Amino acid sequence: MASDLTKIKLGPCKVTFDVGGTSPVVFETTKGGVVLNYEQTTREVTVDQFGNTAVKELVLGHSATVEVPFAEFDLDKLAKIIPGATLTTNGTTPEKKRVDVNATTVIDLFSVAKELKIEPLSTTATANDAVTLYKAAPRPNLNYTYSYEGELITNVTFKGYPDADGNIIGFGDQTA
Repeated sequence: MASDLTKIKLGPCKVTFDVGGTSPVVFETTKGGVVLNYEQTTREVTVDQFGNTAVKELVLGHSATVEVPFAEFDLDKLAKIIPGATLTTNGTTPEKKRVDVNATTVIDLFSVAKELKIEPLSTTATANDAVTLYKAAPRPNLNYTYSYEGELITNVTFKGYPDADGNIIGFGDQTA
C-alpha cells in the first residue's frame, strides 16, 4: 500500500479564542509551537474468572487542552485571557494601559469558556485541517524572563469543556 504524502502536515497555526464573538482574540505570533492534547480516560473491567485480565474497557471521559505560547506582549489580549482581569485605559492618553488581577474573586471557568479554533497557516491547509474546542476556558501561566536571550512568551492553556450538545472537540470543517 502506497503512502499518501499529501496527508503529512506540519507548520505553524493561528488560534482564535471567542470565535464568532464580538471581539475574538487571535494569536498569530507564537514561539515554541501550539500544542493540542486530547485524551480519553478509561476504566478496565475485570471479573473473578479472569483474574486481573481486563475483559473489556469503558471510556469514562474526554479531555482536551490547547497550549498557546504567544510572543506578543499585548495588554488587551492579556486582559481577555486572564479570567477576572480588568483592563484600565487612561481616558486622555489611551496608550497608557494597565491590567489588574484581583485575587479575592472565585471564578467558574466554565462561565468564561468560549469557542476556540486552531487553523494551520500552511498554503495547502483547508478547513478540514482545523480543530475546534467548542467551549474552552483560558488558564494562563505567566513566567516572563527578561533577558537578551529570548522573547517574552505568554503561555496560556485553554481547557475544553462539553458544549450544550456534549461535544468537547471537533476535527475538520465545522460547516460540514
